[in-house]
Amino acid sequence: MVLYSDAAAPSRSRFFCCASWGFSIHLSYYFLILRYVPFNDPLMRTQVFWFFLLLSLSLTTAAQSFTGSFDLVVVQEYANGNVRTDTVSYTFTPERTAMILHGRGNEPDMRMLFDTGKKEIVALFLLDGKKLGYTLPMDESHWPGMPHALKTPPKSLPLATSAPEKVIDDRKTREVRSENDEYIATLWIDETIPLSMAQVLSYQSVGKGKSKKEIELFNQLGVSGFPLEVLLKSKKGKADVQLKVIHLSKEVNPAMFSSEGYSVRTIE
Repeated sequence: MVLYSDAAAPSRSRFFCCASWGFSIHLSYYFLILRYVPFNDPLMRTQVFWFFLLLSLSLTTAAQSFTGSFDLVVVQEYANGNVRTDTVSYTFTPERTAMILHGRGNEPDMRMLFDTGKKEIVALFLLDGKKLGYTLPMDESHWPGMPHALKTPPKSLPLATSAPEKVIDDRKTREVRSENDEYIATLWIDETIPLSMAQVLSYQSVGKGKSKKEIELFNQLGVSGFPLEVLLKSKKGKADVQLKVIHLSKEVNPAMFSSEGYSVRTIE
């Protein structure tokens, strides 16, 4: 896929691959954790251990430089006229991230808490009127997208100064376009937000064997800054996909990180 920030400037191209998207939110999220098994790290020599420990700490610090909250709305429009809308809410602090997967129809919401200090993930939900939850170890076995979440966003790559600008919720963004055999993509990038879309999507990858396809595709984009809007136009009659960040705020609601009143058990 050719990527460019100015429609008339193909010489500024980089490459980006895109694929079909699966943003569905189902009750199956609640029961994926029932299939988790203990994860045992291999023994490592002392020098290797300290190397990876320091590397992990440095990545965690970089990944949590954004403090605030927003909703990510994903709309899929199919050729037959059907439209599917999913919403995921995020709250970021230096050591903790909270995410709410909003259920569709009669499906209840699920709130997930990621604590890099305690190295644990807590999943909270209502089932038959009861407040239940599970605590999972924070490792790549339980969270395949973890390396992407704790990864420094791509370094700055200058966008063409002639690329169109658009103000979204009082924030200035610049247009970036890309395409491959399946999609034509348009992204509106805010370079001031220290996040990447790959980081944000990685929090949806909790579950043994969970796909990382969408995360890896956004990583391949290689443009710094956070897209407040993304439009993927299908070339092959598949659903067109729109991602939009709304309710972006520097405010953090402490209640997002509370598990008070929930019966939480630990998955070893």
